[in-house]
Amino acid sequence: MNARSSHVRIIAKLCAGTAVALAALTVAPNAREPAPVVLASVMQDQCDRMAGSPYDQNRNTAYAPVGIEEIDTEAVTACRIAFEATHNPRFAYQLGRALNRTQEADQAMTAYETAVNADYSAAKVNFGMLMGRMGDTSTEFKMYSEAAATGNVLAAYNLGVAYRDGLGTDKNGEKALSWFEKAAAGGDSTAAFNIGAMYDEGDLVAEDNQLAIAWYDIAAKRGNADAMINLGLMYQAGEGIPANPQAAAEMYAEAAAAGDSFGALKLKEMQDAGVVPAPAPDVATTDHTPKGGIDMLVLQEGDVEIPSTLLSI
Repeated sequence: MNARSSHVRIIAKLCAGTAVALAALTVAPNAREPAPVVLASVMQDQCDRMAGSPYDQNRNTAYAPVGIEEIDTEAVTACRIAFEATHNPRFAYQLGRALNRTQEADQAMTAYETAVNADYSAAKVNFGMLMGRMGDTSTEFKMYSEAAATGNVLAAYNLGVAYRDGLGTDKNGEKALSWFEKAAAGGDSTAAFNIGAMYDEGDLVAEDNQLAIAWYDIAAKRGNADAMINLGLMYQAGEGIPANPQAAAEMYAEAAAAGDSFGALKLKEMQDAGVVPAPAPDVATTDHTPKGGIDMLVLQEGDVEIPSTLLSI
């Protein structure tokens, strides 16, 4: 089938085309003087609280991780002072994330590079992505490889993308699957979706609709809307599984509830065609959540290990 394709989904969101500074990490002028011990300690906690990454296995776990769009802009000052006081690469990395948030790409690059030079794995992922945007895919691939070797889930995912798409290396379907599987084992729903898509499309690995369904099911249960859509398409067409319009509609409805406009469109088409009933007019809201999920997993129990711990992102 013509599955919905995925894109490289990397947490760093920076302005393309911005000039990048590769000098040593600079500190704001008002932070050049040694900060009082108490202030430095407070800033370390604030930096960890406001800019800790869900993809950093070395973050301060006393605080919940923060998505890139949720970073408080005050984290820039806190992380600058924290790094100046300690020279801990975690604070340089988190400063890079905070600068990402404020769209200061030059300084973010410098902060990431400082952390990379201290062998900080999470920073290698962001630095590698930026180098790839600059056209240096060899360094991009190298950074992902080094970070993935330490168990970084996002690096494993990006390395899978690199092997799938030939970024800094030759395309290799088996290696792409291997790294996507490692990321999926770490809880990444997009990695599980990509495995399903690779088996679905059959370009780099042999097409296997049953494996595609099984991996889409894993990703869908983790909330991946693309997987819900592709499962709906396979149910609707009876591809690799008996045709089941009701199950297809449930997948589309679940995707629509997650904000997917294509899922909402497909659900409406099925309702307008009378394939599935439309909601009663006097019902304000309808719970489209499937009651039993997919009613037939093609793989036997134990064929695919579903991680028991999911990554919070």
